[in-house]
Amino acid sequence: MPKTMPNSTAEEKYRWIKPILAGDIAIKNMAKVCPFSERAIKYWLSDFRKNGLTGLENRSTRPKTHPKETPIRIKERIVELRNENKKCAFKLVDDLAQEGIKINTRTVGKILKINGLTRKYRVRRIKYKYIKVPLKAGELVEIDIKYVPNKIKGKQYYQFTVIDCATRWRYLEIYEDMSNSSAIDFLLKVIRLAPFKIKAVKTDNGSCFTNRYTGYLKSTDPFNPRLHAFDKACLKLNFEHYLIDPGKPAQNGKVERSHRSDQETFYDQVSF
Repeated sequence: MPKTMPNSTAEEKYRWIKPILAGDIAIKNMAKVCPFSERAIKYWLSDFRKNGLTGLENRSTRPKTHPKETPIRIKERIVELRNENKKCAFKLVDDLAQEGIKINTRTVGKILKINGLTRKYRVRRIKYKYIKVPLKAGELVEIDIKYVPNKIKGKQYYQFTVIDCATRWRYLEIYEDMSNSSAIDFLLKVIRLAPFKIKAVKTDNGSCFTNRYTGYLKSTDPFNPRLHAFDKACLKLNFEHYLIDPGKPAQNGKVERSHRSDQETFYDQVSF
């Protein structure tokens, strides 16, 4: 059998019946290794002998006629009435009943749909008014970690980045790991270097920022779970630590966008 994949179902069928046509194998033996039935193989052989490869093309199983099909004259009358008075299917059924034609409402609706005579309803879109609360410098900063592309001398490095939501003041530093201690060390450096007082921090749900998906489940007291080291540092420094929803990096959009800029303007241009 050929090793290349068939380009069509007709070619696939032909590959199964070709050894039979050549007399290399019997139909019964082919049916044992073929995923299709013996009857199907016989049909293929018959179709191929009559019409060649075109006979092996898949044909529609839809019946050509239906004993209860709506007569063509009634279909034409439904289309005529619709074009004349633009009535709905229910009212058209009443008009047809007056002419002595009994037909179901859903049948009329299907005929109108097939002929493209259904009404197109416009959906009114609800416009939401988003109120953006202006932030002051330091009221909220976003922190995130970016993997430095490609290892340097076989070692992976990590870029910690912070950006202020109000002023877009930004600071970044490279670390050799993304541990709890590295996250806290970066936070302390940001507080020291920022030209304003930081009141709140927003991060993703990484294990170096929170134990929401690890420590909470492992805690012996779920109502008083053990706090993460980063949360303890935030409490000690007297500011809030907000977490974004899982799988929603857009909620940390400003720092994520800055990482994209770093990738395009620096990492893609420089090779280490």
